[in-house]
Amino acid sequence: MEAIQIDVSNQESVKAARAEIGKKTEVLDVLINNAGISGGMTQTAIGTDVDVFKQVFDTNVFGVVRVTQAFMDLLQKSAQPRIVNVTSGLASLTMHNDPTWKYYNVKAAVYNPSKAALNMYTIVLAYELRDTPFKVNAVDPGFTATDFNQHSGTGSVEDAAARLVKYATIDADGPTGKFFSDDNSPETGESPW
Repeated sequence: MEAIQIDVSNQESVKAARAEIGKKTEVLDVLINNAGISGGMTQTAIGTDVDVFKQVFDTNVFGVVRVTQAFMDLLQKSAQPRIVNVTSGLASLTMHNDPTWKYYNVKAAVYNPSKAALNMYTIVLAYELRDTPFKVNAVDPGFTATDFNQHSGTGSVEDAAARLVKYATIDADGPTGKFFSDDNSPETGESPW
């Protein structure tokens, strides 16, 4: 295994990573878009500076678009290409309108909309690729204890990774264009948009 540095908010960095990986392989079977930033807390719809919105969307949405587009040629050479866009259960518009939902009061004005936009991109991408072997899904790893949340999450990195790997390795009959969050829907795993 080898690490390659990439800044998803920088087009030149994405191109350089694509070129470096292209030297090592002609085919890419799986792309997991996991880069994300929160934008800091507390985020309000009225008081958060527009520049914070731009920075978060540049990583959480436009970064995914940059990377996906850059690696599409390698993915298209795979017999069963998979794209997993790492989202958040907090991106569910349906759940955020339910006052009984356990995270109803977590209304981060920047992070949540960025992940909701990522979910819509996932839907559109899956639709565009519907007549191909691609499977494209948005997957919530759960409230995982990492540097992202100062290790306040309740889930382990191993459990989060297992959720992502599950959808990165689905077979040809597996779902596409779906939003999966065990946290939002423990019975089925499929979260409402």
